[in-house]
Amino acid sequence: MERMAYEEMEVNTSKQGKYYKMPNAHFHNAFEIYYLIAGTRKFFIDSEIYNISKGTLVLLERNVMHKTEYSSDKLGERTYVLFSDKYYNNMVNAFGSEAVGNCFKRKIFPIPRHRRGYIEGILRQLENEYKNKDEYSQSLMEIYMRELFIFLIRYDRSMGENDMPILSSGDEIIQSAARYITENYNKNISLSDVAEFVGMSSTYFSKKFKEVTGFGFKEYILNIRMKRACTLLLETRLSVTDIAYETGFNDSNYFGDVFRRMKGISPLKYRKNREYI
Repeated sequence: MERMAYEEMEVNTSKQGKYYKMPNAHFHNAFEIYYLIAGTRKFFIDSEIYNISKGTLVLLERNVMHKTEYSSDKLGERTYVLFSDKYYNNMVNAFGSEAVGNCFKRKIFPIPRHRRGYIEGILRQLENEYKNKDEYSQSLMEIYMRELFIFLIRYDRSMGENDMPILSSGDEIIQSAARYITENYNKNISLSDVAEFVGMSSTYFSKKFKEVTGFGFKEYILNIRMKRACTLLLETRLSVTDIAYETGFNDSNYFGDVFRRMKGISPLKYRKNREYI
């Protein structure tokens, strides 16, 4: 997993090849706006699977595990915005925690065709100010963020509960397996346990889980456990040993080794250095 220190905000647009997929899932101590300019993607968020197409905006809370990969042979292009608690709190202070929280709860915003140019324009202006900073950039970036969230709050209120991307039946079964793992990550669950839960053979389930989510079974459990461990390191005073056992690791030394391999830093240093992702 890549380690990166971020500023109060980071904005970037890039094109992706026909069969591009993230090599690893990741999560970070920042909020994220992801906007798909072109192409189609399968978006895995914690235990949820969404098939999204161009013109879709995705909101991600802090420390949410996510990964994208191709769902067709089309070229892709996306913009992402990482932003800190400071910007999030500014939005809450301006519009209220319920309105902002509802947007993050919805997560997926298929932007109407006639409004995509407007959204893309805001994101371009954010990126321009981020990459060409002067004494006015901070103020303008805050203005553009407010404008974007006003749009999303209005859009959220206009959308119905069922206005969400539809999953295939195969994806729904694997999604239920991912939810089961998420709810039982700290227990000694095995591949065969989850395969039995969804009514598949272990071999077929292993293949299907990897195909749909992009994760191997063990990789997914480790990521879920690591995400929870990061939260406990930052938000509690539990010892590293207690956190290891709390998150399903039966050996604190093994936990430390896995943490360093996945995060590039020891658990104690992670706790002291919150800027690391």
